[in-house]
Amino acid sequence: MQAAVTYAANQPIEVVDIELGELGPYDIQVEIKFSGLCHSDVSAQQGLTRFPIPLILGHEGAGIVTATGSNVSQTQIGSHIVLSALIHCGVCDHCKKGKENICLWGLASLSASKNSNSTRGPTDSSGTELFQFASIGTLATHLICSEKHAVNIPKDVPLDIACLAGCAVLTGTGAVFNRAKVSPGSTVLVIGCGGVGLNVIQASVIAGASTIIGVDLHDSKLEMARSFGATHIINSASKTSVVDQVKHITQDIGIDFAFEVVGVAETLRLGWDCLAIDGTLTAVGMHAMGSEFSLPADQMNTEKTLMASLYGSNRPTSDIARVIEQYREGKLKLEDLITERFELKDINLAVDKILSGEGARSIVVFD
Repeated sequence: MQAAVTYAANQPIEVVDIELGELGPYDIQVEIKFSGLCHSDVSAQQGLTRFPIPLILGHEGAGIVTATGSNVSQTQIGSHIVLSALIHCGVCDHCKKGKENICLWGLASLSASKNSNSTRGPTDSSGTELFQFASIGTLATHLICSEKHAVNIPKDVPLDIACLAGCAVLTGTGAVFNRAKVSPGSTVLVIGCGGVGLNVIQASVIAGASTIIGVDLHDSKLEMARSFGATHIINSASKTSVVDQVKHITQDIGIDFAFEVVGVAETLRLGWDCLAIDGTLTAVGMHAMGSEFSLPADQMNTEKTLMASLYGSNRPTSDIARVIEQYREGKLKLEDLITERFELKDINLAVDKILSGEGARSIVVFD
């Protein structure tokens, strides 16, 4: 059994042999078939997040259940599953209000990156205890986690497609449907056309937006944005400012719904500056801890809105199932999101690909 582990910030990821630890009564063991590599994993590897190390990376995976604890009821051996990066208790005030993504118990599990059910987690060959990103760590051939992470899916859904539903697709579509609630006929701006941004675009198409503008530094991503439904594209490196181009497209009105999917302070401000007087900016990208950005105080007497979005404001169990069903119905294009496939041994090449800014979504293939 092997896993991709970051032992120190800004150092190459190591692929090491691991022991899984103990299978608790409410735990499952999963053979991972495919795992997405998200920019959040790279941020953790760079030391820009609060996730503890040494850390098994990965939080976007799909596989097959190979063992279950004595009290497991949500899945069974042989089930095909997508792993949700967030879990919830179901009984707290947030869960009762349908806000399972901000369950405090679930967020504590995410931050701890440790399975609270188990008395002994995974270790490397030297006996060093390893944390698991989001308490799962999907960049591993096998893992043990709480059954609460498991979402059963039909066996006719390809697992390489299904793994994307655990983060990129769920986060992007949820930001549109659940958080911002994009309305028919509205104008949409998407800053950052990678794996998550492309899902913001195709969800905006489903929501009925009339104008969808994709912004990125890379022409290859902008062409993908067009194929996913963007009506206009803007290369942010062009001589004419993005704000001026957006104003021209919207006849000086500005944008109804802007989505910042990069995770950089400057692009948050850019999204704000592109808004209509009553527009809404939704922050989707993960920002480095300690980073800040500023807004002009004199615009606080407009009707503009800034909101954050955690995991697309999703209810993971039901919304992962929704995403899978939308894919099966042909409403969501998921195959085209995958632009690179890597083996686990080439994980650092996959990281370099993300840092280059090219491509939409890289996945690691274990089979």
